[in-house]
Amino acid sequence: MTTKLPTKLGKEPLIDVVCGVSFDCDIPAETLLPGLLLPKLAGQQSKFEALPIAQLPQLVRDNDPNLKNAPLMRIVIGEKFTVLIGSQWLGVGCQMPYAGWSDFKEMIITVFDVLNDLPSVKGINRHSLKYADFIKSQNSAESLSRFNLQIKIANRILSDQLTHLRTEIIEPPFLHATTIMYPATVASDDGTLINGALVDVDTHRIESFTVNDFLKQLPELLDEIHTANKTFFFDLLSEAGLKELEPVYE
Repeated sequence: MTTKLPTKLGKEPLIDVVCGVSFDCDIPAETLLPGLLLPKLAGQQSKFEALPIAQLPQLVRDNDPNLKNAPLMRIVIGEKFTVLIGSQWLGVGCQMPYAGWSDFKEMIITVFDVLNDLPSVKGINRHSLKYADFIKSQNSAESLSRFNLQIKIANRILSDQLTHLRTEIIEPPFLHATTIMYPATVASDDGTLINGALVDVDTHRIESFTVNDFLKQLPELLDEIHTANKTFFFDLLSEAGLKELEPVYE
């Protein structure tokens, strides 16, 4: 287990981050949340966008577990943040470059406070924090050696083979849904394709709260899930993998 966590990385691998909350709601939240959010986003340039999944009938979405919490609408706030709205789910994302945990946390608290104004919400059933990172690879020999990961299949140790692993690690009160994909490719700003490994750590706290209790404890709950996610990610890296990202300790 990691005993000391870096405060920042010289080579930032982060490509996406989303904090979400799931709740029980009698009325589809996407019909009310946009209007309720407007006053909280006053003074900030906001753009509302319907997402393609919103075109599916609600009956289809309700009967598919994979679509139940899918976002139906996105609100782009300036050049820093996005708000994602589903029928029983609300999320906040941070556009890249990452604004940092302090600013991101402040925006999450601002947005989630809208649940106080949503009359049909009966309670919170889980909240989550997902960080997706892309770690560049110069050659295949570096690939999986960057992770604290040992996989043997048919007595063959995976080293640089095409690998797509998804697993769920339970560390009460958290569940880390973790995905490692190698090789993976992303496009740089100039369109150049970059090879590497994709690492996605989606940490969930599956615990019920009343809306009032959840919002009252939200700053502490966010710090707890952030620390759990960050610790798991750095535990996932090998010593060589961490060194390559140029950790800074303050």
